[in-house]
Amino acid sequence: MGPDASTLCEGWTTRDLVVHLVVREYRPDAAAGMFLGLARGHLEKVTGEESTRPYEDLVASYRHGPPRWNPMRLIDRFANLTENFVHHEDVRRGGGEWSSRALPRGTRDALWRATGFAARGLIIPSGPTVRLVRTDGTGGEQETVTVGSGAPEVTVTGAAPELTLWVFGRDKACDLTLEGPVEKVARRDL
Repeated sequence: MGPDASTLCEGWTTRDLVVHLVVREYRPDAAAGMFLGLARGHLEKVTGEESTRPYEDLVASYRHGPPRWNPMRLIDRFANLTENFVHHEDVRRGGGEWSSRALPRGTRDALWRATGFAARGLIIPSGPTVRLVRTDGTGGEQETVTVGSGAPEVTVTGAAPELTLWVFGRDKACDLTLEGPVEKVARRDL
């Protein structure tokens, strides 16, 4: 896949996506602009600079992971698990034809734990109650995460990786069962 391939991130190619990831990993000073409006100008400047690097160099930089001094290393297992999974699927599913893939149980369990935490931060609780129902848990048991307590209720059911994608806003590229007024669910932008 080259630098101009489509992704699920609207308006972004694989080049744009790897620039985002490199800035996040190697430039925490600029990455702050992803969350703080005051730092957005600096983020845009650094992103523009990184965009001029050859695609292969960007991929090689990202492949090495965050440098030792980067504070992201402290939460690397949690933050990068979901970030890497979601963006990997952004690329896999971005071309329009895709299918869910089988992941090892340990990966699915880790994604589920991270998704429960992320859902509480990303889904705005003042809307409908959102119930995430995992169908690929240990021994086939269903596990549930609930966010909010408003009416009506929205239930999103499926495998942990698909629920992860839904929580992170990849609604159109998930293999899930949706019940209730899903269009009323609001999420925070990342």
